[in-house]
Amino acid sequence: MKIEIKGPIINDSDQWIYDWFEIPATSPAKVNKAVDSAIQNKDGELLIVVNSGGGSVFSAAEIYTALKAFSGKVKVQIVGMAASAASVISMAGQHVEMSPVAQLMIHNATTGAWGDYNEMDATSDFLQKVNQTITNAYRSKTSKTEAELLQMMNKTTWMTASEAKENGFIDTIMFEDEIDAVASIEHPSLVEGAIPKNVLDKLRQQLKQDPINTTMNSVTQNEGGSKKMDLKTLKNEHPELVNQIVEEAVNNERQRIKDIENIAQPGMDSIVNKAKFETGASAENTAMEILKAQKEQAQNQLQNRMTDAQPLNKIEATEAPLQNADAEVDNLIDGIL
Repeated sequence: MKIEIKGPIINDSDQWIYDWFEIPATSPAKVNKAVDSAIQNKDGELLIVVNSGGGSVFSAAEIYTALKAFSGKVKVQIVGMAASAASVISMAGQHVEMSPVAQLMIHNATTGAWGDYNEMDATSDFLQKVNQTITNAYRSKTSKTEAELLQMMNKTTWMTASEAKENGFIDTIMFEDEIDAVASIEHPSLVEGAIPKNVLDKLRQQLKQDPINTTMNSVTQNEGGSKKMDLKTLKNEHPELVNQIVEEAVNNERQRIKDIENIAQPGMDSIVNKAKFETGASAENTAMEILKAQKEQAQNQLQNRMTDAQPLNKIEATEAPLQNADAEVDNLIDGIL
């Protein structure tokens, strides 16, 4: 059975949104469904075709585990890009081959954080542990040590097919027998293709505010062909799904508002209110706006102090008057007498 790992690696809960917009994406549930189908059909081999810029490392870990647990043969073909989390999935193959014009990339795990230095330290520790778990997938395929792999990840390493084979990440290069040499292609920019979080949040917000007139009029079904489905039909045929979408939208919007209120700072009401009621910005983006505003305020205050102090710079320095101890004593005696 052929399973395609294309587009961003996403969470199960977001798969329906990508399917709705007909944007390629891969979630654990999607892969697990295909694997279960292969088992039911008694297929003894899975062909995993990879062209992805990566995404969620934990979703990738679940997919990797599902493929490794398959009792038959797992063959992986990297046909375009296997970057970041997608490179982890690619390591699940018993045999991994790569197109001569494809790229493979490994790098450090990343995330966002907000809080004091304790939170930053905890986040750093978390990311380092994630990096270590990622190396387990690479170590099982290559002969490299954890230290070597962490060093490659730390500097973000892009590999051509020849370099990937030399480093042990793949077994063969596709069409290798048909060509004498492979020209190294330029490193492309990593475009994961993931829908930005603010877009997902906005979509859920729209579903909450106007579930009747939302643009859910192009859902595609494959029941003997494809047909257009408007929201009214969707509600009649799948009321539980519509209720689930609306409930999720409401819960996510409440959490977004709560997160923004938790990071609100005195004097930043305009930024907070704009994020809550106008732009639909996430708490993370709002926090960055607050930090920028606070930085600008601090710079303005410093500049104002420097401006106020400029007249003092024109005063010529003079020596402080010397104190005459004997004169002070005489004055004290005269005052007493």
